Amino acid sequence: MRRAPFGMALLAVGLFVGCASSNDGGVDEDPNNPSAQPGQGENAVTVTYESTAEGNFLKGEDAFKDEQYLAAQRYFGFVRTKFPYSRYAVQAELRVADCQFARERYLEAIDSYQNFVRLHPNHEKVPYASFKVGMAHHAEIPSEFFILPPAHEKDQAAVRDAARALESYLERFSDDENATEAKKVLDDVRRRLMAHERYVADFYKNLERERAYVGRLEVIRHDFADVGLTDELLLEITRAWARLGEADKAKSAAKQLEEAFPKSKLIGEAKEAVAGIAAKPAEPPAKIVAPDAEEPAGPAPADDAG
Repeated sequence: MRRAPFGMALLAVGLFVGCASSNDGGVDEDPNNPSAQPGQGENAVTVTYESTAEGNFLKGEDAFKDEQYLAAQRYFGFVRTKFPYSRYAVQAELRVADCQFARERYLEAIDSYQNFVRLHPNHEKVPYASFKVGMAHHAEIPSEFFILPPAHEKDQAAVRDAARALESYLERFSDDENATEAKKVLDDVRRRLMAHERYVADFYKNLERERAYVGRLEVIRHDFADVGLTDELLLEITRAWARLGEADKAKSAAKQLEEAFPKSKLIGEAKEAVAGIAAKPAEPPAKIVAPDAEEPAGPAPADDAG
């Protein structure tokens, strides 16, 4: 058997050592983690690792400040996997999530922030991570674009996810430094959900599905009072129940209008609607079906489709 030249053997060993460089520093061109691969609009990066957790963590912070988020994520990920017992490891977990968020990889960021909360429930950064979960969900909400349907006509799953996450954060950490911003974002989210209820109510109104229509208005009245309760809404509900001959429900809405908006010019109109119920025979009572349970006779809004 012919032996390979001694020089080639040394070269092979050198290549192996160079490719297998670990904590002693080295160049990372193609890490295995798909999350650390360049996304749309991102340039490929090559990073040179340091031999210590601190060195890599500081390099990650510098890259983040320079808005080199992919490079920063590589450094933080390296700290997390190669130095799992260092004092920088837990911080690196959170910073990986921050990099994903900054790179607009919101679903990945949500998973990373949630994992951080789950694995480190007593960490001082849990409130921050919980806040960022809500913000990432909010960032996932489809934006308005003139050639697409309005946001309130689209599927509301991302909006509801954002509402749940932000409400959970505010319930647990109402005094946190990010609470004020979270409240503003939650207000926007709830207005979006309310607008969707209004859209579905109008959809049923156009189909002359009176009970489904007023049922959606009642959802706004009770579930979105903080962002959607107006004297116009209460008058609309009063009139709808009056048309259905539901005196008690019409009176309830009219009473709330008078109490919540004592200076409203619509109080008289609400009273007239209630008074008009006695002037006509009431419809026979019928079981009110939850709005979501009704099958619309026509193209349904996103959340009501089969």
